[in-house]
Amino acid sequence: MRMKMRTRFTLSVIAWMAAAFLPAVLHAQAPAAPGTVMAQGQMKSAKIPDLSGDWVADPKRGGIGQSLSAADPGGHMKGKEPDIAYQPWSLEKTMSEVSSTAPGGDYAKTTDPQVKFCDPPGVGKILMWPAKSYILQTPNIVYILYEFGPFWRPVFMNRKHPDDADSTWWGDSVGWYENGDTLVVDTNGFNGKTWLDQMGHPTTEKLHTVERYKRIDADSMELEITIDDPGAYTKPWTTHRYYKISTTGSFYAWVCTIQDEQHFYENLGAPAFTDPTKVPKPASPTTH
Repeated sequence: MRMKMRTRFTLSVIAWMAAAFLPAVLHAQAPAAPGTVMAQGQMKSAKIPDLSGDWVADPKRGGIGQSLSAADPGGHMKGKEPDIAYQPWSLEKTMSEVSSTAPGGDYAKTTDPQVKFCDPPGVGKILMWPAKSYILQTPNIVYILYEFGPFWRPVFMNRKHPDDADSTWWGDSVGWYENGDTLVVDTNGFNGKTWLDQMGHPTTEKLHTVERYKRIDADSMELEITIDDPGAYTKPWTTHRYYKISTTGSFYAWVCTIQDEQHFYENLGAPAFTDPTKVPKPASPTTH
């Protein structure tokens, strides 16, 4: 558990944005002209599914988890997951990393760059935190807003990837609607500095992810993620995550700073490792 500087903002702001944009999105986005081919040769769907919502990991179907491995979401088979085809260097790298939360991990000795340096977690690892996300659909860009960070990702619905995309933490995301019920997000242009999850599975600049968001019913959403990184793994692998609508009516901003992390370690982390009786009790949250 980590102390975060939380700056609370109400969900009413997002609700207002959704109210302003969604009616136009659901009725005004025109279908692609014949022959308009999106990434991986998929045709753009004329039907726009409503994926808006305040989403949180479904505890009855996997919860948050520690690993993106579908065979080992709890992270108990590190390095031996049957669905991850490691290259020799990536297996060695994975086994050398020390998680802050996964089985066998150690917060005091973690090598997780997101925990140590507040680096952006990137696609994949952002899903490993007990925080919400919100999807805001507009005709040209779909925004995925993350409570943790806070971070946000733009998914461009009206263009292809640049021929020579800059390498970034989040990559370059383009999207389209498929089968009338699914948002497909195709991302490349990563910088290779992020872990895929809490286990320390590495990435390279060759990473390419495909996410498929599908609303199962009014309260549930399925996310299928395919990870293709020929720089680290010998073949692509796919996993699934499930979400439910949150009804708490709140949306926080979790701000991570180096100074805050150091304060947490000195005042909570270190005492917990040596003498848990010296760990101060957290203050009650302010009610707004």
